[in-house]
Amino acid sequence: MSFSSDIKKELCSVNDKDLCCRRSELAAILLFGGGVEDEQIVIRTERGDVFKRICGLLRRVLGYAELQEEPVVRLPMNRLDELGLFQDMGEMAIDEEVFDKDCCKRAFFRGAFLMSGTAADPRKNYRLELFAYNETVTALASEMLENFGLDPKSARRKNYNIIYLEDYESVSDALIIMGAQKSMLALSYVQIEKDISNQSNRRSNFLIANMDRAMTVSANQCAAIDELARTGMLETLDEGLKTVAYARAGNPEMNLSELAELTGISKSTLSRRLNKLLELGSGKD
Repeated sequence: MSFSSDIKKELCSVNDKDLCCRRSELAAILLFGGGVEDEQIVIRTERGDVFKRICGLLRRVLGYAELQEEPVVRLPMNRLDELGLFQDMGEMAIDEEVFDKDCCKRAFFRGAFLMSGTAADPRKNYRLELFAYNETVTALASEMLENFGLDPKSARRKNYNIIYLEDYESVSDALIIMGAQKSMLALSYVQIEKDISNQSNRRSNFLIANMDRAMTVSANQCAAIDELARTGMLETLDEGLKTVAYARAGNPEMNLSELAELTGISKSTLSRRLNKLLELGSGKD
């Protein structure tokens, strides 16, 4: 399943005991997912768990137990006012007193996401979206998210507006607000994996860079030793320098510590002698 599906599955299991919160969630479902047909509010959903949740909210909030046929839920228009909903210039609007309390705002956000929300796979991107089909609902959704301290952005896509969050902390906060704690933890695990991977990559890059530098230094030293041998100068050097020269030429892949252990010479002495060979072989002495 997608991350969006996981979130919605979890949200459908949230049990609000307060009638005000159930009312707020149902109002959001109708506002974000409902359309008007033949004097009825019609909601279509391809998710069986969302369909069952809507039917359950209709029974608990409005006492409306008419048999519904999946995937369509129908509600008479004359029941809208019981949810604080009304038509304004042909579009549905809501009395904001419906979600005046903080708990009701959370429930409203949950209902909105169930009907018009999506979330990207966090392994690819951090992004949570709500779709709105008119400016009133768009402004309402943005204000709702801002009330929770979030910073939503908006964009236009074809015939609808998008309100979205696009960073890890904002998406994580949004999941907590809606009541999707398990999904928030799944998001956190992905972030931890990314952090570990990034740290590992940084360490690998650091080691590779160090290895590249060490191999470059070794190659320069070997080139200098080859030049000393070609000109006959190598055999005129003292035994200490010759010992180091032969050791380096025979083991170009060794780092300074490994070469010091091989020759039984301290790293500081080894380093000085290698630098001396480099100077002599490059004609800098």
